[in-house]
Amino acid sequence: MSAKENQKQTTFQKKGWKNWLILAGILLVVAVVFVLKNQSSPVDTAANLSPEEQLDFYLEDKEPIFLFFHSDNCHSCIVMMETVDDVFPEFKDRVKMVDVNVYDPQNQDLLRKAQIYSIPTQIFIDQEAKGKVAMGVMSAEELHEQLQILAGGE
Repeated sequence: MSAKENQKQTTFQKKGWKNWLILAGILLVVAVVFVLKNQSSPVDTAANLSPEEQLDFYLEDKEPIFLFFHSDNCHSCIVMMETVDDVFPEFKDRVKMVDVNVYDPQNQDLLRKAQIYSIPTQIFIDQEAKGKVAMGVMSAEELHEQLQILAGGE
């Protein structure tokens, strides 16, 4: 074998290994992405469920739940949504919130089961699945007090 042929073969072997390493690296990245996408925490799982399914999920786990029924176009609901946005973040790690838009067709069964006839309506469900209903706009202080009770403080 001539020196030129030997050099071509060595170059080919080097490139072959590089190509295999690149391919293995790509496959490894794809495998890691696939595994990470298919792993989900309970919070992620609940976030991908309908409000009714979220409620069932949290009830099964005996979590305290803040169930908020509203629409995006009634004045009282908009005021209450602002109050919820201001108050709820303090409790997000201790109380689960199920946000229910009453005009979303997927929520109609839940509305019937919960017997929601007026909005905004808030339902506070403790870890023993006992609920308290508040209809209409709540003040920030009232909402904070109810969420504090749910979170385990009096």
